[in-house]
Amino acid sequence: MWAVTELSLRRMREGTFYLLILIGIVVCVLADSADPISGQVAKESLFAYALSGESVNVPPITAGSCVAMLICILLGVFFGSSEIPGDMNSGLVMVLLSKPISRARYLFGKYLATLIISVGIFVVIEIALIISHFVLGTGGASDYSFRQILRQMIPPLMLVPLISITIAFSTLAGSMGAMICTTVYLLFSAVMSFMPLTLALFPKDMIPGLGPVLTVLHYFFPNLLFYIQDSVNGTFLILSLLVYTVSVSALFLLLALLRIRRMDLSPLH
Repeated sequence: MWAVTELSLRRMREGTFYLLILIGIVVCVLADSADPISGQVAKESLFAYALSGESVNVPPITAGSCVAMLICILLGVFFGSSEIPGDMNSGLVMVLLSKPISRARYLFGKYLATLIISVGIFVVIEIALIISHFVLGTGGASDYSFRQILRQMIPPLMLVPLISITIAFSTLAGSMGAMICTTVYLLFSAVMSFMPLTLALFPKDMIPGLGPVLTVLHYFFPNLLFYIQDSVNGTFLILSLLVYTVSVSALFLLLALLRIRRMDLSPLH
């Protein structure tokens, strides 16, 4: 598994990869001069209500971290979608599996490599934001205290299930299909994340049976709001979020494993 991971991580040696990180740092530093994301949301909106944690004193997520998160999500979807289909097209997967490497270890190696790349880029950008704040005075209203820095490390947990979802789709629909399916699935996940709040706005029993149906449907999609809500505060809730993250990731990796064990991994023509 580690050999597969190391092989995938070698793309980090390419000059284009470092140029991409540099561009990401510049964009995030420029965006970091804006107010924290929670301060830019209208208090009357459903989104603001979903994020609100007025009963607890939680440091906000900075604008620079939000942009960095978006960049890492895009990279995670791109790398996760192309890893396995790319190896199949080049025939590399058959070479790797001819070694003492099982399909499960191959799959987990690809997942781990994509996760390391995505999270690693976020950490590098976050370090650059901290340095630029204390050296150049960027960061707007953010003070980048130790507590606020730790707060920025919660949203990247979203990458753990996101990459497993992307890899699972790549075993079903190929590279381009995985990008499309992941994007559509994430859009539905974002909509379903608001479903409990939306149902609470409707009169009770307005449409008989609609509430239970939507509630069940809601659990077929990961709740992305968990990773940016201010109410996720304290040891118990953070540990609960970690358990939720690992559970969702394990489920999609299991689906990907079941699929890859039945796939014909010979080169596609």
